[in-house]
Amino acid sequence: MNVDKIIIKSILTTLTSILLLFVFMVTTLVFVFPQTMMTLSYDLGMERASIHFARVAYERRDSVYYIAYATDVAIESEDDEKIVACGEELIADEDFASYCETRNEAKEETTETPYEQYVYGQVCVSTYKSGDKTKAVNRAFELVQGGFCKNNAVVAIIMTAFSAKDTATLQDVKGKMEQMRKDGFSSEDDDYFGLILAALEGQTNG
Repeated sequence: MNVDKIIIKSILTTLTSILLLFVFMVTTLVFVFPQTMMTLSYDLGMERASIHFARVAYERRDSVYYIAYATDVAIESEDDEKIVACGEELIADEDFASYCETRNEAKEETTETPYEQYVYGQVCVSTYKSGDKTKAVNRAFELVQGGFCKNNAVVAIIMTAFSAKDTATLQDVKGKMEQMRKDGFSSEDDDYFGLILAALEGQTNG
C-alpha cells in the first residue's frame, strides 16, 4: 500500500511539474513573444486572440507587418469592430504605402483589387455595417484621394448599400459624386467615374 502511495505521489509530482512548466512557457510566449502567439492562436482557431497578440507585437516592434496581419485576420473572421480599429491603424502607419507595394507585387493576378483599395473598402464597409453610415460614406470619399480608381471604397459602399436596399445612403453617395471635382482624374478614372455615377443614378431614380 505504501509503495502504491509513493508511486501515485511521484506521478502527481511529475504532472504538477509538467503543468507548471507549461504555464511558464505559455506565460513567456504571451509576454515575451507575442508574434509567436499570434500565429499559434490563429492556427488554433482563436482569431480574436490572434488579433490581440498581433497588435501587441505591433506596439512593441513598430512593424507594419503585424498590424496588417491583425487587419487580415479581422477581415477573414468578419469582425467589423476589429476591421475598423486595425484597418485605420494600418492606414495611418507611415510604412503603409510601401507595404501595399510589396503586397501588390506579390499578387498572382494583375486584375485583383490593389491591397490598399481592399483595405479602404473593408474599413468603410465595416464602419457602415457597424451603424455609422454617414461616417462610412465620408471616410470612403476621403480615401478616394483625388482619383476614382476601380474597386475603390466609394464603390464598396455603393455595393453594400445596394444589397441592403439603402436608398438614403445611395442618394448621399450620388450627391457627393456629383459635387466631386475631376480636374486631376485620369481618362481611365473619369470613364469609370461616369459609369458608376450613371448606374447609381439609374438605381436612385428608378
